[in-house]
Amino acid sequence: MKKFVLIFSLLALACADKPRLKTIEFWQFWTDPKAKPVIESIVSQFEKNNPGLKVNITDLTWSDGHQKIVAAFGAGAPPDLLELGSDWISEFSAAGALCEIQLDTANLLMPQPGIWNNKLYAKPWFLDTRAVYYNKSLLDKAGCSLPADWRQFLQACQKINELGDGISGFGANSNETHRLYKKFLPFVWTAGGDIIADGRFNLEQPPVLKALEFYRELAKSGRVETQKNLEDAFCEGKIGVVISGGWLLKRLEDAPPEFEYLLAPIPPENIGGRGISFAGGEYLVIPEKSRKKDEALALMESLLMIKNVRMLCDSVGFGFPPYNNQEINSPARRILFDQLQHSRSTPGYQNWVNVESIIESMVEEVTLGRSTPRQAISDAQKKIDELEKH
Repeated sequence: MKKFVLIFSLLALACADKPRLKTIEFWQFWTDPKAKPVIESIVSQFEKNNPGLKVNITDLTWSDGHQKIVAAFGAGAPPDLLELGSDWISEFSAAGALCEIQLDTANLLMPQPGIWNNKLYAKPWFLDTRAVYYNKSLLDKAGCSLPADWRQFLQACQKINELGDGISGFGANSNETHRLYKKFLPFVWTAGGDIIADGRFNLEQPPVLKALEFYRELAKSGRVETQKNLEDAFCEGKIGVVISGGWLLKRLEDAPPEFEYLLAPIPPENIGGRGISFAGGEYLVIPEKSRKKDEALALMESLLMIKNVRMLCDSVGFGFPPYNNQEINSPARRILFDQLQHSRSTPGYQNWVNVESIIESMVEEVTLGRSTPRQAISDAQKKIDELEKH
């Protein structure tokens, strides 16, 4: 009996000496077979550097991740650290669901999506932008040089489209959720406009009309397809001009096409100006109801170390760490990074996901010839006005 008591006492003492682990719940979207091991490696190193902490990674998908996040917040059981797309942050920060983050934004690229009412609720983790990919072989065949403004850009697309033999000039996006507005808004911004004026959404202004009329003409000089179909056709030499991100550059470098291609910034409206593109990415947030905010912040800072973000970018072959000062040796990637520094993101608005859908439907009505630009803008504005009443 004494022996049993002694053994029990020693076991109890051993258990008492062993620190209890704190588990950080981390929800993220990097399920790519090349990217996921990088996330796991970074987390594993974090755990080694912090012996009292354990990280439980939960994978989300873009198809239903938003729904699961909303449900978790609604049930009062969100994770401790969460990855959000740049266009979702305002929805949750406006609802008071996120914790304010006290971090220096001086050297940060694109901190704006993480700011709500002048407070920072999310920090950028992984960024990318969109630029113009040209089939130079088709440009040459059509007798065009690299376009320097909107007029030359449209002419090049039209002339390539006239080559025949199944060749299209421009690849315009169909109404795919979260995609079409990213191709349209850059033309609004480049024309010197915005879709928000005096604190409210206002589509009925000259730059929006000008951009929609221009995008309609581009669509007429090519084809309207999904992003995947457009990129496939471009790689096959069937489309002269597409707007896409760094993932297309990665694809072209991995499987060089039979034609010569060029990468260039979004064209300015007029020669001497500058084209503004769309920038998006992944951001990290700490839910307000997390009971491990300090631990979650430590994990966030580890994930955001520039060497760790570079590992993530290298694993997928595109994207940039969210910092201004970077050494980039590839000329093509330098074009993308320079464009990133002249890009904008989605407006900070809690119902953006709904407004986005209205804008994308507006553009599709015009590109498919079902409405005039002016009428489509008027119809969309009425829908947004009705949305803002509720």
